[in-house]
Amino acid sequence: MEIDLQGELDACLGAAEKVLDGLPEPLSDGAKVDPAVRARLQWIERQLLNMTAKLKAMQEDMEAGLNLNEMGFADPQEMLDLLNDMSVQIEQLKAMCLALGRNLARGL
Repeated sequence: MEIDLQGELDACLGAAEKVLDGLPEPLSDGAKVDPAVRARLQWIERQLLNMTAKLKAMQEDMEAGLNLNEMGFADPQEMLDLLNDMSVQIEQLKAMCLALGRNLARGL
């Protein structure tokens, strides 16, 4: 079975960037926002920024022609497992964003 690591990496990075771009803007309308909501959004943003930085670094390493061992992976499955884990984390952060966005829309 041939694993398209580049495709998986690109998909994971695209998903993270999409969630990052879709973060609710609690200050855009000048409304007061619960500090806990603001802190949670900032935490989510930091998590996504860290993930996108790691994914972009991996992408640059692959484009530079580094092999998996040079990138710190024992085999393709190890890298795929990491990308799958990151995809799950991105989906969880997306769900948190959606919940916080609904709360902001209701003025909570």
